[in-house]
Amino acid sequence: MRQAIFSLGALLMNRLNYLQKFAIVLVLLLIPSGSLLYIVATQITQSVEYSQKELTGISYNAALRQFYEKVQSHREYSVQFFLGDSTAEASMAQAQQEIELAVLRVDSSDTQFGDALAVREQWKNIKIDWKNLKSRAFTHKIEKSEELHNKLVSDALALVVDVADNSNLTLDTDIETYYLMNITNFKVLQMTEALSQSKNLLRSIVMTPKLTPEQRTAFTVQAGNIQPLMADIADAVNRINTYNQPVSPIVEPSYVDLKSNTDQYIELLQSEILDDSLRTLRGIDLNVIERPIKAGYDVFDVQLPILKNLIEVRITNLQNQVLIYIAGTILVLIFVSYLLGGFYSSVIDTVHTLEGVATQLNEGKITEVVEVETRDELGRVGRSFNQIALSLLSRNKELEENRIQIESTNRALRETQTALVQGEKMASLGQMVAGLAHEINTPLGYVKNNIEMMIGNQQTINDAVEQYRKLLDMLVNGVEDGLEQTVTDLANLSTELEKNTVLEDSKTMLSQALVGTERIQELIKNLREFSRLDEADLAKVDLNSALDATLVIANNVIKNKAVVKKDYQPNLMAECYPAQYNQVVLNLLTNAAQAIDGQGTITIRTYKEPGNPDMAVVKISDTGKGIARENISKIFEPFFTTKKVGEGTGLGLSISYKIIEKHGGSIKVESEVGRGTDFFVRIPVVQPRLAKKESAPAMQPSVN
Repeated sequence: MRQAIFSLGALLMNRLNYLQKFAIVLVLLLIPSGSLLYIVATQITQSVEYSQKELTGISYNAALRQFYEKVQSHREYSVQFFLGDSTAEASMAQAQQEIELAVLRVDSSDTQFGDALAVREQWKNIKIDWKNLKSRAFTHKIEKSEELHNKLVSDALALVVDVADNSNLTLDTDIETYYLMNITNFKVLQMTEALSQSKNLLRSIVMTPKLTPEQRTAFTVQAGNIQPLMADIADAVNRINTYNQPVSPIVEPSYVDLKSNTDQYIELLQSEILDDSLRTLRGIDLNVIERPIKAGYDVFDVQLPILKNLIEVRITNLQNQVLIYIAGTILVLIFVSYLLGGFYSSVIDTVHTLEGVATQLNEGKITEVVEVETRDELGRVGRSFNQIALSLLSRNKELEENRIQIESTNRALRETQTALVQGEKMASLGQMVAGLAHEINTPLGYVKNNIEMMIGNQQTINDAVEQYRKLLDMLVNGVEDGLEQTVTDLANLSTELEKNTVLEDSKTMLSQALVGTERIQELIKNLREFSRLDEADLAKVDLNSALDATLVIANNVIKNKAVVKKDYQPNLMAECYPAQYNQVVLNLLTNAAQAIDGQGTITIRTYKEPGNPDMAVVKISDTGKGIARENISKIFEPFFTTKKVGEGTGLGLSISYKIIEKHGGSIKVESEVGRGTDFFVRIPVVQPRLAKKESAPAMQPSVN
């Protein structure tokens, strides 16, 4: 079992010396190690690039956060301005300056990262909206101003989300950073916007004696928006405390401040604001809502550097992993190389000892004892060497005598086999040449006949040309004597040419001669395709084209015996020795034609073997007399034939079988007397690469 499994490996190793063997082992170790190291390093590098892109998103959103906050402030001052607050105009102007500074910071980030994050167009549109809002900040109506501010804030928040999406922040599967990212890029900014809108709504009803139903509904909605956001932030912070405890002490204080101030505002919203009597009696402290807004931005400012630091640490760790993998792999390879070197040294020492003993044995010294220090298989070989040394010389003489006798017998067998194969080859070659001669003779015959007829026509044409030349000379020289007779002779000759259609006949005969030469050219082309003498090595062959070429060669044998039907799988390619494959096909086609009494059918089908697409099949079927059951198992044996004496040597199918067997395929036959025979030729689509092409059987066709 072991020998069957490792036979090919042993065959290869036996052809190499130990230095080459160890070199191969080392190379085979280096290739997967290097490949694995490359794959790991590539994956880690991709992770580093992934995380570096996250850093670009963090940097972009850090700048965008300032713009987001200042636009909210500008909206608040705008509401105060339109409600009649005389100090709001200066605050709006100050807010506009701060927004412009924020725009510059975002522009800087957009120049660096905008293309990579695919958000340039969004930021460009936001700047346009800001310029439009700024140009009429003091002239809009309060409703229009609020609408434009809300759109600007909404677009800025959408840009934050897109930056997070496009920079991999949203897709980050690292549990240590995911919840920080979720709070920073989504929940906190949504929370500050909900609080900011609530603050503006609150400012608009401070002096209102009683809330309208619409205002009451708006406050209820605001409370409904704020509470789920706060719950999401609380859940994320709890998960940060669970999965990322080192940063929990830093995150927790800002979250506690946000929750405390938000809870105070929700309580105010649900009690005093929605209760008109309490609101008008006590008044409203707007700082109650200002504090949770500030706390929300504090959470953002605290967590963003933490998130950035965690990603930077991750990048550093990944880069260190690459260095560790490289160093570890190098150390392992050095250690393995050292062990292989020691093993090689041990093997060589033992081999040198055995070589020395073998030299002495060759000189007739049979008392030498092999001393080996190793306890491995080579040591066992050395000890066994002592046991066979004494019997070796006694058998050597007998073996030498047997060798001489075997060589003599083999020489006689080779000479006999060569003579038989050569006889079969010459007989088959004679059949093929006779068929080709017949095929070529027909077109060659009418080419010859047409040329002979054209020679006769050419003489008539030459006579006409000569008369025309004579008439031309008389006209040029002004000779009148005999001019009339010359014209008359020329007219008669022209009439004869037209009457006998010499010119048309010549054209027709030339066309027919061309058709004949093309037919001969096609036969020669197919013969060359069949022989493929220019392809002595393995080649990728179109099995269908090779079949068609072989059919042309075998046409003289087949045409009066059978109708050929084809069922080819398109573009069926296989690697083989082309001339040998053609030889097999010709043998089978010739046998099929010879097996048919009278008129029959030969069907050729090509296909991929069902369930095994690596194997191509050529099926050749005939409607001949069939093969008796008792003969089917013998047809591939050398010299077996059912033909009459003198019609075949019985080598055709034997040679074909060996050719296909050498290609790693097989030939199977199914036959029934009176029905016909099916031959199945299986050949691999891709041949195993051999170091050296085996010697091939006779290259000319032979038939069984």
